Amino acid sequence: MSRADGRLRIGLTDAGKTVLRGTVFVALAALIVPAFGVLSALISVVLMALLVGYILRPRIRVSGNLPERVVAGRTTQLRYELKNVARVPAYNFSVRPDALPESIEQLAGGHVVSRLGPGETIEVTVEIRPKRRGHYRIRQPVCRSGFPFNLFTFAAASDDEEILTVLPVFSRLQIHTGRMSRHGSTGAARLVGVAGVFPEYAGSRPFVAGDSPRTIDARAWARLSVPATKEYHHDSDNHTALVLDTEVSDVALRADSGEIRELEAAVSLCASVAFTINNDCLIDMLLAGPDLHLFDGWPRAVRLDKIHDILAGVEPHEGYCLEETSPMLADRFYEISEVVFVLMNWDKTYWQLLDKAHQVGCHSTVFVIDGSDGMNLDRDIANRAQNVRLLSPDDVLTGRIGRL
Repeated sequence: MSRADGRLRIGLTDAGKTVLRGTVFVALAALIVPAFGVLSALISVVLMALLVGYILRPRIRVSGNLPERVVAGRTTQLRYELKNVARVPAYNFSVRPDALPESIEQLAGGHVVSRLGPGETIEVTVEIRPKRRGHYRIRQPVCRSGFPFNLFTFAAASDDEEILTVLPVFSRLQIHTGRMSRHGSTGAARLVGVAGVFPEYAGSRPFVAGDSPRTIDARAWARLSVPATKEYHHDSDNHTALVLDTEVSDVALRADSGEIRELEAAVSLCASVAFTINNDCLIDMLLAGPDLHLFDGWPRAVRLDKIHDILAGVEPHEGYCLEETSPMLADRFYEISEVVFVLMNWDKTYWQLLDKAHQVGCHSTVFVIDGSDGMNLDRDIANRAQNVRLLSPDDVLTGRIGRL
């Protein structure tokens, strides 16, 4: 994305405000005492700064694109290329992002360029640190100049915006995936009486070291101008479903902090689970609160990206119902070998889902984010779920959870 033209913004610096106040004071004093010489000098300086600054205002083409995804809490460098498209040099202008959201912090002051000649190009870096996950609208940085006397600022601002996706904090967990069933229910049925497995074409992706030359996709290579390889799914792949609880109490919804730690911990844990098991399992669906997302037909790497994108925008819900979604989930459980529940509250809705998963023979894992001193779980839960863990929100958000 690039731009060179935009809406002209003229502002006053602190020095400019002081000079204008002094000019007004001298003008009033000139009514009593002869001070027209000083008044004329001040007016000349102000008009000269305004005229020269307007003529030599920066006309900079800003080129650069935001990264597709960044992770909350991590420092990110945004790189932009600046080109002076004017016929005159640009002097002493700063480069700063325009109106960043409150959840995104700029770590350093604006980058200052002392001089950029006509047609010259320079690359600048802006460091930011997102504080919270989400999808944010970010404008490209503004080049603002106070030349020549630092009394006025001149800048051209554009209304064009890009979307910055901030993912929840996630990390690789210590999950022993070897205990998961190596075959989904339907996959095992297809393998009965048949030797070997049946690969299913899932799409093409960039060729990486270690890929077999036999899987090179010549058509995709010609279309993308980069080496590409075909990716297949096998019947022996583990098929997994993720269930995320997003229901919060009315008190939590009205909290002044704007952040619900239990929900943030649940989202972060769900993202970490997906990141950890992605190489060993095919994540077929994600139930995030009342919203069901299916990923059939997507390559493995794309599924993980889509899951993280969805989790970046998860919002709290109050009192939702899964009556319409439960029958669809029950039918899909026959194709699933593993179901991972990440819950904040254990209620009847998720009890029914766990019971259905148990009936069709799915391996179930339940993580409960417990913000209180403790939670008593029904003994039947342990009978239906092979792994039940109570986790503290602080331990999840700070990465202090051990082996799961």
